[in-house]
Amino acid sequence: MKLKFTFFAAILLLNSTESSAEEKTMKPKQTDRPAIVFLVAGQSNAGGCGVLSPELHKKLGRDEKLPLVAGSTASEVGLSTDAASYTHSYIWTPREGFQRVDPMTNCQPSSNPRTATCHGMELPVIRELEKQFPDNDIFVIKHGPGSTSLHNHWNPESKDGQYAIWLKYYRQGMAQLSRGYPEVRVVGVYWDQGESDGVDGKAAEYGDNLRRFISVVRRDTGIPQLRFFIRKHLFNWPNIDQIIAAQKEVVAKDTRCYLLDIDMGDRTKNYEAWAYSPGNPHLSSKGFVELSKCLFGGPLRNATLDSFDKPVAP
Repeated sequence: MKLKFTFFAAILLLNSTESSAEEKTMKPKQTDRPAIVFLVAGQSNAGGCGVLSPELHKKLGRDEKLPLVAGSTASEVGLSTDAASYTHSYIWTPREGFQRVDPMTNCQPSSNPRTATCHGMELPVIRELEKQFPDNDIFVIKHGPGSTSLHNHWNPESKDGQYAIWLKYYRQGMAQLSRGYPEVRVVGVYWDQGESDGVDGKAAEYGDNLRRFISVVRRDTGIPQLRFFIRKHLFNWPNIDQIIAAQKEVVAKDTRCYLLDIDMGDRTKNYEAWAYSPGNPHLSSKGFVELSKCLFGGPLRNATLDSFDKPVAP
């Protein structure tokens, strides 16, 4: 199922300066209601390279080597960078477990200040989930290390690979939530990966590997119908057209997989519209916001709590 939306209705563009005092009041945990979980996995664009603001980018000394595409940062597209704007959302951090979402410190958990202040798909998704579900706590479990392949690093048969790490985070996080909430509901997995398989010359295997991966994730999470939101590739990479064809084939044969497609139809235009730095194959805040429009205008349109999956106990 291909989903492509170019409408510019302001689903997510909430300027932080227009937030009311009530919206910026962090809520106590709402443990009498089900928790809602959004999962993220893949390589660097899953981890997220979204820049919070031009000012911060310059302060970190990144502007000379990586000049910004104008209007591409979170602050410029109305995506708040203020922790107080995220009133009832939490993100998994490997050392501390779930923490309150703070774009300045934990959307990209890292000891390196140059990357710790980046964000990914989770930030605009959290904002929309908070609007739609004001009485439920929102949780994100994300793992997106750069330059990782599906055929190798994310191979679910590897006992010490990236999939094993992600699954450990998932199980630890879900165990914690199951002890504190009457029920846990899972929105689905945002999967953003594939470039490294093209680089490694494994594009011909990508479709089979992705199908196998999805099957294993559904088995291991206890969610047989777990939804996958797969971001269509937009930038220039070796063998990327073959990877894209595999993505489309997987989605066409699996009704619980969705292709999030913001392709402008031309790679040059894609860089101009969605990259955070000219010619850089990493998504900007603007790109993540547009992908979120695609998500909430498509598979999550009019979503209800009951439409989210409930893991089956092992």
